[in-house]
Amino acid sequence: MKSTLMPFAVCCLLYAICMGQWSSPVPLLRNNPSIAGQSFVAGTGDTMWAAMVVGRAGSTGPYQVLASWTTGDTWSLPAELTPPDSGRIFSEPGMGRDALGRLWVAWYRGDYPTRDIESSAVWYAMRDSDGWHAPARVCSGIAAEGPMSFASDASGDWYLGFATLTPYTNFTYSSAVYSRWAGDSWLSPHYIARGMGSPIETNFSAPTLVTRPDSGLWATYEMIIGDDAISMLKIIRGDIARWCWSENGSNPAVTADSAGRLWILYSELHMYWLHAQVIVDSSSVDTTLITEAAEGRSCATTDGEGLVWAAWPRRSSHLVSVNYSRGAEWSPPEVAADSVGVPKGIAADAAGRIYVLFQTNAGRLCSVYRTERPGVQEQGPGRASGTRLTTIIRSVLCLPLSFFLPHSSLFDMTGRKVADLKPGPNDVSRLPAGVYFYTPAAGDRRVSGKVVLVE
Repeated sequence: MKSTLMPFAVCCLLYAICMGQWSSPVPLLRNNPSIAGQSFVAGTGDTMWAAMVVGRAGSTGPYQVLASWTTGDTWSLPAELTPPDSGRIFSEPGMGRDALGRLWVAWYRGDYPTRDIESSAVWYAMRDSDGWHAPARVCSGIAAEGPMSFASDASGDWYLGFATLTPYTNFTYSSAVYSRWAGDSWLSPHYIARGMGSPIETNFSAPTLVTRPDSGLWATYEMIIGDDAISMLKIIRGDIARWCWSENGSNPAVTADSAGRLWILYSELHMYWLHAQVIVDSSSVDTTLITEAAEGRSCATTDGEGLVWAAWPRRSSHLVSVNYSRGAEWSPPEVAADSVGVPKGIAADAAGRIYVLFQTNAGRLCSVYRTERPGVQEQGPGRASGTRLTTIIRSVLCLPLSFFLPHSSLFDMTGRKVADLKPGPNDVSRLPAGVYFYTPAAGDRRVSGKVVLVE
């Protein structure tokens, strides 16, 4: 009896410890309508925003696009970005915050395939200090789908990524596209990857756009040919999208860490194995297995201290699990909520609090947050607080504001200071190739970052 009960007791203890680190779930909407799609993004300060489409899945409506915010334990009454519409379909929306602090939401309203060119369009709404502005079109006359994605490049240009649908005989195929904001309107979409119906049906999912430290954007998406799925990555510069990485696997989720590396989470083996691929510039530098117990789409984010977080549904219990990486191995999984559901988003506020948005089997949309920051005792053996993977750069070192403190400096291997650093891009092209270290202010206990400058 003792040998049988001991593992069960240990599991119960670990479960209680993990659950003690997460708040109780809070519903986003009090009247609990069915949810067709949603997105999640950090606002300013400790505010988190969510955009959602409400309506009965599989029906003709009514559908409506809403936005709401929280600082932890309650959600505001939703702002209505669209009136209820029973004649159209709203796709999974996208939400983003630009460098000026403005919030943007995008969605598709229309038919599949497009029958009403005037009404079928990708729409957006923007919120600034005056509140939400009236929705306007990104582009018309196309069928589109999400989830949609916003991002800015290093120069501050604002982009929107989504997928377009093209009719072909008795089905449609999808292409990954993006559009750029040109001051007061959106430019015509450009293709990242063009789908086709013949000779082999090839579909590309809506891309997730992420800022690259030096220039352009990363665009991560999925290619589907028959029963095969491939996660893909391209670099966007202006009107050109250049391939740089691909791997067998589905449902890519991405985030850029505080050292400017891209982390791509993708699934293999019937979505049971969840991997993390680290990209520097345009090359893969590391791959790790996050878990063998996932089942479904994951979400990823980076907090203000540089920790990369992942949320994913556990195969055995169907509970939302979360773990994190300081740059090497991943922490043991934590149970974020005791309700069966799937994660729909993960994000960190300015104070580093981690939020998870998830949807229950009944369609109820809820959020939870981690009640305390990970401590040194939660790390794997031999890992000091603040350690990170080596950063490989060419000519420019991008120092995130979250890591920067006054008097940050760059040192060579001998300990000689070779440059003073500032938040954002730092030109180090005059320095010879080699290994360098950057440090925060004296007295800060975080470990210095390691930089390899290549020609």
